[in-house]
Amino acid sequence: MKAKTQVRLSLYERGIVEALTAEYGYSQPDARTLVVDYIEVVRKLGGYDNCGQYAQLLDHARRVQHSPAQWLEHIQAIEKGELRDRGIDSEERQYLQTK
Repeated sequence: MKAKTQVRLSLYERGIVEALTAEYGYSQPDARTLVVDYIEVVRKLGGYDNCGQYAQLLDHARRVQHSPAQWLEHIQAIEKGELRDRGIDSEERQYLQTK
């Protein structure tokens, strides 16, 4: 039997737990478990939105059964598309060359 690794939540991540309990009726342990389950997603997205916004996103993901792995795959697909985008300067040069 493997011992589970304990995840140490940041102050921001604990704020998400608090928002889940206050706004969405989760118990403290269930809210923490949800944040830990989606911790890779939360950390990948960064702390740009307020804790309540992330709480809403995590609650929605759980209700529609959108797994953390699916969410991360979607983020990676978007990032790959951004890498292929050469930007406006490149498009302007290409346009000017065709004139």
